[in-house]
Amino acid sequence: MPSIASERMSRVDTAWLRMDNEVNLMMIVGVWLLQPALDYAALCERVADKLLRYDRFKQKVVQDAVGALWVDDADFDIHHHVVREKIVRRRGTSEREALQALCGKLATQPLDPTRPLWQFHLIERYEGGSALIVRIHHCIGDGISLISVAQSITDGGSEPPSRKHAAPRRRRCRGRLVVRLR
Repeated sequence: MPSIASERMSRVDTAWLRMDNEVNLMMIVGVWLLQPALDYAALCERVADKLLRYDRFKQKVVQDAVGALWVDDADFDIHHHVVREKIVRRRGTSEREALQALCGKLATQPLDPTRPLWQFHLIERYEGGSALIVRIHHCIGDGISLISVAQSITDGGSEPPSRKHAAPRRRRCRGRLVVRLR
């Protein structure tokens, strides 16, 4: 049974959720190459301070007969969502090719449906800096708008809403739903 802190998922986002299957993962995957290098503790701190101001990133999906609900994850642990990765270079492959192989592997692995549907994979040492592979399920928001949300954790990115538990607002834009930052 969903907790009191739940919200019905929109029909459009429920459609994204239901389109997800083994051969068609409805997940947005991006790669950031970061200079200077970023360590794991700093990334966790930044994500907790910025990204987790948006409710969706601390909520899991519970499906029912009429659709799905966003429900606060009582067992939320940032370390399930911000994880360390190492790239494995095969003989004769470049660091870039090894990163591409890791991205391909992660792009074919579904997100854990028992947890909030996002994950950041940090490669702490990459080409003199760091690399970050970002995986976010499309039911959380539109890809272009999610870029703005994700950039809120970067230096120079837009500050997220000041409310403690703000959720991205949605508005109609040329017939499709997008996340709008305040």
